[in-house]
Amino acid sequence: MLTESCDEDESCWRDLADVMSAGISRVLLYGPSGTGKTYAALHHGVGASPAERLVCTEDLTSGEITGTWMPVGENRWEWREGPAIRAWRGSGGLGGRLVVDEVDRASGDALSTLLAMTDSPESARWRNPETSEWVRPGPQFSVVITTNIDDLDDIPPSLRDRFPVCIRVDRPHVSALASLSDDLRAPALAGSLGPASRRVSLRSFYAFDELRRHLGAARAAQLVFGHDVAASVLDSLAIASLT
Repeated sequence: MLTESCDEDESCWRDLADVMSAGISRVLLYGPSGTGKTYAALHHGVGASPAERLVCTEDLTSGEITGTWMPVGENRWEWREGPAIRAWRGSGGLGGRLVVDEVDRASGDALSTLLAMTDSPESARWRNPETSEWVRPGPQFSVVITTNIDDLDDIPPSLRDRFPVCIRVDRPHVSALASLSDDLRAPALAGSLGPASRRVSLRSFYAFDELRRHLGAARAAQLVFGHDVAASVLDSLAIASLT
């Protein structure tokens, strides 16, 4: 299993681009929240079909993955395929992208179904309960799973084995910083602002930047980061503006 991490010389985003360009169709992205893992999974290297997304919870069922029977009239039911099968088919049967978020939270029935949906192309198949059609993933099908955990040992070995490339994402993509004000781009890239031990997600930087345009920096810092550290956040920005 290949595991890549961001450092001074290697960009995790370049790693992801290289892996996708090389035709790897199973990738696991892991690391702290708010760094754009899901956004990259939904948009990077996606073909003609929009990516399908699943968010795992302890209550996720196999029906929410592959599909379920739905009422369409009095005493009439139709089978509605779920996101995994739609991604298998993709545009024109060529296959699309399936994104599975928070995969470490999946359990029981859902995990078993995810194992089937992310199996190798030679082994993966599913039978439509309405038409009895056997469905296989299209040749362009790809799946990216994400998790906020840092220890890959917390991923079930059977699932992890299906993803030969694991990339640790610990910084936002440079394009994700473009909409931030200049003074927030460096701390957003570092993922911290205020107390050194406090990690700040990209979503918080976006919210703070927008709120301070309307309410001022002090009020915005209190609302986003909390009263206890708001002063430290403002001090950090003031010091950074002098360098």
